Amino acid sequence: MDLAGEIDGKDIADGGDQRLIIYVSELRPDLLDEICGKLFMIVTKIRQSHLKKLVIGSAADFSHAGRFVVDLSALKDTTGEFIEAIAAFRAMYTDTRVIVVADRETPGSLLFARLIEMGVYDIARDPGDDALKKCLTTGMTQEEARAVLMPDSPLPPPGRGESSPEHAPPMPGPPCANEKLTANRDFKKHKQFVTVAVCGAEPHIGATHHALLATKFLCGTGFKACYLEAGERRNIVYLARAYAVNANERRHLLQFEGVDMYFDFKLPEVVSAGYDFLIFDFGRFSELESASFLAKDIKLVVGGAKAWEMPAYSSVFEAVADCRNVQFIMNHAPPGEQAGIRSLMGGCKTHFADYAPYPFATGANLGMYKEIFRDYLTIEQVKPPAETKRAGKKRFFGLR
Repeated sequence: MDLAGEIDGKDIADGGDQRLIIYVSELRPDLLDEICGKLFMIVTKIRQSHLKKLVIGSAADFSHAGRFVVDLSALKDTTGEFIEAIAAFRAMYTDTRVIVVADRETPGSLLFARLIEMGVYDIARDPGDDALKKCLTTGMTQEEARAVLMPDSPLPPPGRGESSPEHAPPMPGPPCANEKLTANRDFKKHKQFVTVAVCGAEPHIGATHHALLATKFLCGTGFKACYLEAGERRNIVYLARAYAVNANERRHLLQFEGVDMYFDFKLPEVVSAGYDFLIFDFGRFSELESASFLAKDIKLVVGGAKAWEMPAYSSVFEAVADCRNVQFIMNHAPPGEQAGIRSLMGGCKTHFADYAPYPFATGANLGMYKEIFRDYLTIEQVKPPAETKRAGKKRFFGLR
């Protein structure tokens, strides 16, 4: 079966047969034919080059399949979009094994480390050898995947789960274990609410992702905050296809993980709901009205740190030249290059985001958002428990 482009969820019947395989590849749709023929496995082919669009932005239902195979070389997604799509797929289809064909990825790629960190071990670097057969049948273990893909990377210590690479750290905890962040509503003496503008320096760079994470952070500190999709794309409604959201069509409101999200909204109606923070997602910078962006209290531009992503900032700098309180959020910046990147940003306040693929994660980028919203937070020092007392306390049967 060959399905071109996007597929409708009605086109795939319910099932659960482990012999059924979904194979996503725009350029090599026949790659699995020979091996799956020998294994008597049934392959449904999807010719699609944008995995995130397929997984999150379509109505496709993959619950019938036992294997979900992705040809990495045929995708046009950025690394961040690919990881986000894989994370979303695994959240929706916990019993379906994800297999990645990565024969054109360089040895020791950081992408392998990210996938292994997520629990995706079935990565075939050569579709013609026994590795792909093992991925399709018994599956790879964490140890086997690391031995083949990251032979120089040490295994994680016992009880710690998977280790994470230097440039793709796991979701961080609080920036300081002895700090407690809570809402400070002193601003209410002067204004009813605080407005936050978020945009991307270029398309698909993570503006919506950070707008949602910022909203989640503010709600977590005790504020009443909401996300507002300020563009006309209505992308946020695709969440209803991926997650079990609460939807209020009359108010154009979605609710998920404690976050209120509005689309096609009327601002007076949102304001009347009594929010402390309004987070405006303006999408890509080239499509927004700069005057509206610059009028917000807090202005955030999300961008990349790769050499080919830096030119996108030129038009942003030109438009905000007279506004010095615009802040920048950089994705996937190597720690060793952050000082140099800051020097290139012309004195603009620049933050570096940690790897956080889930847009509703609690505690993601806590240190960064603490700095961005510092003026609206109460930071309380919490005394840590004494180590000596904890070490001396015994549990049942004399175990510590």
